[in-house]
Amino acid sequence: MQEPLLAIVFSSRSRSWTEIVEAGAGLCRFLWIVDCREPDMGDTVRVLRRFGKVIDTAGCTPEKVIQHIHGEHPDGIASFFDTDLHRQAWMAAALGLPSPSVRATARLTDKLLQRKALEAAGVPGPRFSAINESVDQSEIDRLCGALRFPMVIKPRDGTACRDVLPVADADALTRILAEAEHPSEMILEERMEDLPPSSAPYADRVSIDSIVSRGVFSHIGITGLFPMVEPFRSSGGFFPAEVPDSDIPELFALTTAAIQALGADFGCYRTEIKLTPNGRKIIEVNGRPSGLTPVNVKLASGLPLLQMCMRLGLGEHVVIEGPIKCDRVAYRFYCEPPMSAQRYVGSTGLEALSRLPGIVQIDLHKSSGDPVNWRNGSLDKIFQVTGAVADHAELAEHYRACTEDVVVTYEHGRGARRLTTASAGPSRLAAQQSGEGGI
Repeated sequence: MQEPLLAIVFSSRSRSWTEIVEAGAGLCRFLWIVDCREPDMGDTVRVLRRFGKVIDTAGCTPEKVIQHIHGEHPDGIASFFDTDLHRQAWMAAALGLPSPSVRATARLTDKLLQRKALEAAGVPGPRFSAINESVDQSEIDRLCGALRFPMVIKPRDGTACRDVLPVADADALTRILAEAEHPSEMILEERMEDLPPSSAPYADRVSIDSIVSRGVFSHIGITGLFPMVEPFRSSGGFFPAEVPDSDIPELFALTTAAIQALGADFGCYRTEIKLTPNGRKIIEVNGRPSGLTPVNVKLASGLPLLQMCMRLGLGEHVVIEGPIKCDRVAYRFYCEPPMSAQRYVGSTGLEALSRLPGIVQIDLHKSSGDPVNWRNGSLDKIFQVTGAVADHAELAEHYRACTEDVVVTYEHGRGARRLTTASAGPSRLAAQQSGEGGI
């Protein structure tokens, strides 16, 4: 019997094709939907053709795209990056395939629409404000009167912690908005208060991956997150989080309320929650698993989360009793460059780190001389470490090794060449712990 056909909306920033192909092995055939006008898609498309037919949407009208896809008779459709969700939603609606709705997808990919929906449903989050396209002194005064400093400003359609900035006062707000090409495409939020610093290598944020099938909510478990890198960049996380069992039902209930507030009753979601002195608040909800969760969940529990998402897309009724049982703690650590760095020079200590028991894989994402820019968020990481350990005490040892035993050299500044070396870990300043970015 022929395997079902799953259409994958794929772009240059999608989850890697290797992960997708591995997750779907023995489950389905693939129909890749791409736009070959995207940079660097040429070589990727040649590889994708080895694993299924490719439909190039470049230059096609929406009607023609639907005709091409319909002619292949896919059994389901899926995507694994925020900017691909819109195309998935309208294609699925036109083809009669299961998917999050176009309206829910708009709320998942626009932080202002999402905040408004959460507020209307009474789901706790930070106070926020839209920003007018024309920014004059009266608009600055309005924003300063509506919200309290410190604040955070971020793109409404932002992903991977890109261009998320702290706003300390009115002068900083004026400067940032003067530099913004389109201020109305940003959202301004009050910065959520941090918990007191802890000796454990954990941020006061958690995330929860969920599958919603035919209105049934399955919360896989709780992912813990490492401290953020200045200003608001992810340095990875681990599964399962070290949280009291008594807290889990309340975290799951808050997650359900947030997803329902967006009008979603189908799909795969990742909800990030900030733990504050005044209670738990929603940072954001994404319509796909995070970059680190599938590998961590599989290493810790054996559950193939990406494959579960594919099964859902193919129309299977997927229900999982969570939190799932884990035999160990799995993690993925990201090394991010400092804000002043302009170029990666080199690193030492990775080979020795690779010999630490429990290290599964180390991926070096940069070569000597490559440019780096903190504004790219988690997309400009230097390296990542994936591991699995017996418990959270051993996790703390691995985190120390990742952050202290690897030394990275960067080139800084314009003009005269200035080199610095630093350990790979994030700053532990309390002012850098508010989880405002998302991964």
